Amino acid sequence: MGKKNMKPAHMEPVHIEHLDKAPIVRNSREMYFESLDDFERYIMDESWDNEFDNLNIHVKYLPPFIVNQTKGNEEKIKPQMNSLNKKFRRHLQHHVKRHLLPDINRMAGIDYEFHKEGEEKVSNEYGSASVYKWHFKDDTNHGFDESEFGIRGHWKVEVDIESNSTNPWIDVTYKSISDSGEQVSPAAVA
Repeated sequence: MGKKNMKPAHMEPVHIEHLDKAPIVRNSREMYFESLDDFERYIMDESWDNEFDNLNIHVKYLPPFIVNQTKGNEEKIKPQMNSLNKKFRRHLQHHVKRHLLPDINRMAGIDYEFHKEGEEKVSNEYGSASVYKWHFKDDTNHGFDESEFGIRGHWKVEVDIESNSTNPWIDVTYKSISDSGEQVSPAAVA
């Protein structure tokens, strides 16, 4: 079979019904992405690898509603397309609640129940720019019975979304942290 006949395999996200024992060797590490698709694919891959409770990943991307308005041409981005604009913030909240957080659930294969921890506006020391931040958190049982956590400890998930007043790019930080506090780094194992 020649290379031109080979197609990439498409994997569907799996829904995790029961917790398995945590992997002995942890390969996940802090990652940075510039594409929402790559970010979501990484969450899915780490769930397949049973490392969904030890992630620290970041993505910086243009939200889909800006891409649609500008038809993918970054030169058409208007100066008012930023976090100072109420319409922009409203569209961003809609995107986060209806698309980003449900997609994280679907890719992780876990029923996270994100609730809004807070919202804040932080200005720089000169007052020339500001950053809007939204904090979401899930520290529930993620849809599992308490008996399941005898196999694997509890973990919490935090999602921070930042939008600044100078451009429409969105910074998302997704962290899943084990409550036991033992985040094993690959360097510690080697």
